Amino acid sequence: METCLLDLPNELIEIIILYIIGRPWKDDVRDFLSFTSTCQYLRRFAQDKRYWQIMALRRDPTCENSSETTQWFEHCKQVYCQRTIPGDELKERISRYNDNYFCRIEKVFIWPSKIRVYIDERGDESLGNIQDPTHSIITLVENNFPIYSRPIGIRTNHSKFSIADERSEYLGYLDFPYSISLSNIGKNLIFQYGTAECSFDLMKQEK
Repeated sequence: METCLLDLPNELIEIIILYIIGRPWKDDVRDFLSFTSTCQYLRRFAQDKRYWQIMALRRDPTCENSSETTQWFEHCKQVYCQRTIPGDELKERISRYNDNYFCRIEKVFIWPSKIRVYIDERGDESLGNIQDPTHSIITLVENNFPIYSRPIGIRTNHSKFSIADERSEYLGYLDFPYSISLSNIGKNLIFQYGTAECSFDLMKQEK
């Protein structure tokens, strides 16, 4: 597949262009031709995965997808289009059954085709084991959707936990293969943890 320079995220193109044309020009014609040559070279360089690898790792030093088969251009687009939402900026971040059983969202990462939810769930074993996080779902609903209903949503397709104790704590993240489009504006993004009625109204898609 041929990589086109215009496939880059706009923010990257803008940084490159402004760096070139933002400096003082001494000879307009020569500098214009130099800029044209630069664009031609950039198109050629765009075919070299080394540059995408450097940029991807600069944004995401802990890249988990670094292998011989890594599509670095696609991965670079993913990490530069990523949006991070801290827990304290969510509409809701904590759901409690009681003081001893609760689930808290630490942060949410949104990519063009994936949503990652970082969770910290805890329980003191007084009511048995805590819920299995891999049964969680994520979906978009209308504003009047009953908060205690379980909608048809997307199940996680990947998860990773630094602590995975089914009796008392899960600490890690859940990945959901989900794309948010312009048609979703005005809807609420809902995360429901486990199989019980533990629902989080994460955010509303605004214009």
